Amino acid sequence: SSGINAEYGPKAPGAPPALGPPTVGTLPKGIKKSNLVNVFWNKVNLNKITGLPPSVPAYAAPKLEGTKSIWKERPEVKVDYDQLASLFTKKTIEAKKSVDTEKTTQMKVIRVLDGNRSREVGIAMAKLPASRHIKQAILNMDPSHISRESIASLAKLIPSDEEKNQITEAKLANPDIPLGKEEEYVHTLSVIPNIRSRLNIWAFMIDFDAMEDEVADYLMDLKECCQELQSCQTLHLIISYILEIGNFLRQEKSDGFEIMFLSKVADIKDTVKKQTMVHHIATMMHEHHPAQGDLHKEIGHTHRIGRISFDEVEVTMEKMDELCDRSWEDLRIISKHTSSTNDVMQKQLAFLKSVAERIDILKIVLRRVKNRYYNLLLYFGIDPVKKFMPPDEFCRIISEFALEYRTRIEAVILEVAKKKKMKERRKTRGIKITDIKNLVSGKHAGRPESSASTTPADPKNTKVLAKAKSRMSLSLPISGSRKQSNVPP
Repeated sequence: SSGINAEYGPKAPGAPPALGPPTVGTLPKGIKKSNLVNVFWNKVNLNKITGLPPSVPAYAAPKLEGTKSIWKERPEVKVDYDQLASLFTKKTIEAKKSVDTEKTTQMKVIRVLDGNRSREVGIAMAKLPASRHIKQAILNMDPSHISRESIASLAKLIPSDEEKNQITEAKLANPDIPLGKEEEYVHTLSVIPNIRSRLNIWAFMIDFDAMEDEVADYLMDLKECCQELQSCQTLHLIISYILEIGNFLRQEKSDGFEIMFLSKVADIKDTVKKQTMVHHIATMMHEHHPAQGDLHKEIGHTHRIGRISFDEVEVTMEKMDELCDRSWEDLRIISKHTSSTNDVMQKQLAFLKSVAERIDILKIVLRRVKNRYYNLLLYFGIDPVKKFMPPDEFCRIISEFALEYRTRIEAVILEVAKKKKMKERRKTRGIKITDIKNLVSGKHAGRPESSASTTPADPKNTKVLAKAKSRMSLSLPISGSRKQSNVPP
């Protein structure tokens, strides 16, 4: 028989003593089975276990013989059945004495919160730790129980002074009646010292890294953007072409143009082919500067700066500074009710010191990068004092023009390749008619310089060519036959 179907008992010498079959304790006198608390489960029948499902291949399935089972290896335990009987015996129902009144009193709970507030608390409770765990989780700042979203939910559940007073008065007036689930949760939050300050610092500790990365990444991109726009040779050539064409069309000499004009270049078209100025610039660039790269790929940092508002970055920077100051104030409030040697307190203090230093460094970097951007505006002929352009607006104009230019230069390259291909095809056009010798030998050489298109046709040569052509066609094999015609010349 298999290991699973084997009876209880030792299987090999030296094995730990095996258990006998499961036993059922004897009921004490005066207690019947019907008096015990009901326990419902589905029994495990080891004799009916046949092994792995048929879908498991035979080579992958372990041998059933000797398969272990927790029910055969369970440790031996001793149970006091008399004590169990006294603990799990059903209570007899006493005689009814105003049953309705007693049930009403037992089922009644204190309700203080209004319907909307109670519903809000109930929804939030579904995703928060139970009321018996929430206090310790907040005091210890335990991230395994409370996430960033949970902190925001808890901040909304903090009771007002009016709700605190109502719950306290209701408990004093009805000491034997329990609070409702929502009221109990709100009351638990109300007794946590300085809960709002604790949640504020905790939320700031979680959010700061993301806020710092957002500002630092933007400043790095802006710095690289200033460098790549000043060193991009492709952009410089394009701007030179635009200036030359513009001076010619305006019939006046300008030293430069405002960068805003790049957004209007695609709207200017010629009157013959109806092609935009960008198309003609792309044609000139491909003709005179074919080695230049793709402008759109060369200014990757510019695209990213054009998608992010500079004002939002400054707001984030100010918000970080304000939250840091507020967190210091919250920490002072918490320190009045918490020992300075508390581990959480020390962690918060070290964090705020580090944050203050990192914010000061970001302020210095922001000031220096802004100076670089001012120099970039001056480089493009824009006075940052009289006509300041935010980095996102400035870079968006160049980014959109680069995308338009890439579309046009790809079209120009495709058109040039198409013309080159047509030119190559023209060189071999007409060979089957004019060059019989090369056609018969299978060599399709280019058209000879002294072809019929360049010299007047000679009647004698025309007759000779016609006669040779007719003779060749007569010498070709007849369809469906291997024999050739023997027509005399």
